[in-house]
Amino acid sequence: MKILFVCMGNICRSPLAAVAAGQAFQEAGLVPRIAIDSAGTLDDHAGRPADARSIALAAEFGLDLGGHRARPVRADDFHEAEIIVAMDRRNIADLRRVAPAPAWGRIRLLMSFAGQTQGEVPDPYYGGRAEFEHSFALIREGVAGLTKHLVHLHNPGSKSPE
Repeated sequence: MKILFVCMGNICRSPLAAVAAGQAFQEAGLVPRIAIDSAGTLDDHAGRPADARSIALAAEFGLDLGGHRARPVRADDFHEAEIIVAMDRRNIADLRRVAPAPAWGRIRLLMSFAGQTQGEVPDPYYGGRAEFEHSFALIREGVAGLTKHLVHLHNPGSKSPE
C-alpha cells in the first residue's frame, strides 16, 4: 500500500506529514507494509529541499527532512497511491482537476482522519514560527487518526493504538 501526502509546493506541509506518518506507522507496526511519499500540486519548488522552518521543526521532534526534495504530483501517483492525503480543499480541487475520475474517491483531507471532515491544515509558508507550529500540530493530529484507521484496516480485530 502507498500513501501520498500532498500540499501546494511540497516543501512545508506534505514533507512534514510524510515524516510524521513514517514515525507513527513505524510505532504502530505498519512498516514496511505501507510506503509513504509526498508531492505538490505545483512544480515551482521541484528539486528543492524542504523549507528550512519545516526542517528545523521536524528536527525538534526527532524527524529528519534533510534528504527531502520537492516534486510535483505525477500521473502515475494516481495509480500507485491507494490513499492521496491533501492538506486543504484547494489541494483537493487541484488534484481532482488532473486525476482520473476513478482516483477521486482516494483523495482525502488529512483532517478527515481526525474527525474534522472539513478541517484543513493551513499553509504556513508566508507565516512565521507560530504558523508552522500550528500546522504541524494539526498534521500530527491528522496522522494519528490516519494511523488508527490503517491499524484497523490492516488488523480489523485489533484495538487501535491510543
